[in-house]
Amino acid sequence: MRLTKFAALAAAGSLTLAACGGGSPAEKESEAEKPESGAGKESGSGGESGSGEEGGTEKKESSAGMVADAKGPAPEVEGATEGGTLTILSAAAPEHFDPSAQYYQDVNAIMNLTNRRLTQYRVEPDGSSVLVPDLAKDLGKESKDGLTWTFELKDGLKYEDGSPITAEDVVYGIKRSFATEELPGGPAFQMEYLKGGDKYKGPFKDKGEFAGAKAVDDKTIEIHLSKPWPSLPYFAGFTQMGPIPQDKDTQKKYGNKPVASGPYKFEGDYKKGRSLTLVKNENWDPKTDPARHQYPDKIDFKFAQDFVAINKQVEASNGPDASALIYDGVDASVAESFKGENKDRIANTQGPCVSYVNMNTEKIPLEVRKAIAAAYPIDQIRTATGATEFDYEPAISYMTDTVPGFEPEPTEGLTGEGKGDPAKAKKMLQDAGKEGFELSWYYSVDNPVAVKGNQVRKQALEQAGFTVKDQGVPRAEMRELMAQPEPKVNMMTGPAGWCYDWPVGDAVYPPIFDSAIQKSGHSVGMLADKELDKEMDRIKELPAEEQGPEWAKFDKKLREEHLPAIPTDYTKSAAIFGTKVHNVNLDPNSGMPDLAGVYVEK
Repeated sequence: MRLTKFAALAAAGSLTLAACGGGSPAEKESEAEKPESGAGKESGSGGESGSGEEGGTEKKESSAGMVADAKGPAPEVEGATEGGTLTILSAAAPEHFDPSAQYYQDVNAIMNLTNRRLTQYRVEPDGSSVLVPDLAKDLGKESKDGLTWTFELKDGLKYEDGSPITAEDVVYGIKRSFATEELPGGPAFQMEYLKGGDKYKGPFKDKGEFAGAKAVDDKTIEIHLSKPWPSLPYFAGFTQMGPIPQDKDTQKKYGNKPVASGPYKFEGDYKKGRSLTLVKNENWDPKTDPARHQYPDKIDFKFAQDFVAINKQVEASNGPDASALIYDGVDASVAESFKGENKDRIANTQGPCVSYVNMNTEKIPLEVRKAIAAAYPIDQIRTATGATEFDYEPAISYMTDTVPGFEPEPTEGLTGEGKGDPAKAKKMLQDAGKEGFELSWYYSVDNPVAVKGNQVRKQALEQAGFTVKDQGVPRAEMRELMAQPEPKVNMMTGPAGWCYDWPVGDAVYPPIFDSAIQKSGHSVGMLADKELDKEMDRIKELPAEEQGPEWAKFDKKLREEHLPAIPTDYTKSAAIFGTKVHNVNLDPNSGMPDLAGVYVEK
């Protein structure tokens, strides 16, 4: 789903799209996408101690069952206490918190505390994750022809100011997600599937009715589709399928302080790139919510932090750091500690994300892209940036190998590991008549880890005969620059990785490789190929259980004949926390901690 989460691994120092969007184990360069969060990433920790296996990570096929009749309140957490302040420390720097335009794992996880949707995921005690109702009474009712879905809202739903949440508010929220010119960066599933979505430009430009979504009355929403979409209940868990009161919409400023409907609300505006404080929303009714809790009195987020420093702070767990949590991963300097004496203070698991090094297929010829892959110093970057076994497994495909039925075949030279071969790459450039080909990218100049990774990358590619023009920019600007539809650089724009929104290939390949999203800001490689589009359309119409092997064939073709990106890491999610932080479980469908279940010991 989304741009992947926290460190969009390896490459760009930017989070992955929420479909996913996360940090980069490979480089931990501050902004990994935490696919928006799309739905799922890694598996839950199964309790306060995380993996419970002394830092080990169990890889298992992902799944997301449905519990349509789940009722609130959420099951109580044994031993949980209310009160206190939970501090979240992160190297990443979110651009905004607009429910229509967000698509990063970290932002999605944070907004799960503040903004409700029609459906949601609930992390179970065994670490699995199931889809349950949120604002809706169930997971939607599908018409016989598969072209209409009906959702009925629960009674007693309110915003933070006590005003009622209505079906019209949900419809407005859906319509607003089509305003991609004003609010770029969100997912594009709705453009493809909702009736009229390919032409609708959102409520700011199109003032009339939208055929794809209708409020039948105050409690009933109808979603009309242009073609059947069995996965719609999963998409209904996106913030793009949640309510926004139109009279409170401040458009581009809305992401600084969205109106809350969840257990927490913003205390003041988001201080971009620096901090965010959430406090309890007294108008959230736990009886209407089968998944969320409201344990801490306050949750303080501190962004753009030094990754190494915050790891050491949480390891020491002194003073306020005893109540702190990091979801960015584990630095090498503290890894041994969290394998040993602090093994009960880490949650770690392989998840839904894959990291890429994106190459603009419009600006870089195929033979040059292959030379980049031959020269790319994956191992050296991991070493320079402190990647550990908690962060990654080498990737050989664009979708994680935990998806049921997906067994990718390797491609020579794309193993997700190795030091690169500059001599071979230089020969490839010479044979293609492209000696000295210029490569350009952005990196976070104020992030020491990103700077280290960039130095290694630049040196290796220059040794291979490329001309490198690396552009250092403040980390607070990285996500916006990487999402530009017409990037000024030719590498590492768009999502630096991708996390599926649900564990089926239709939540991975079309959202990042379809021609229709080439200029959306989350295209991987700016690829546009009609034959590939046709093949994706064919596969995604198959039953979910039959898609895995077909996506494996498609993935191999994509790598061998197009190579829009170099897959580097199957990312692992890791969260470390202080001695007073409890019940940290990683959501298998986002790779992020289920923050709505965490509590702080007094």
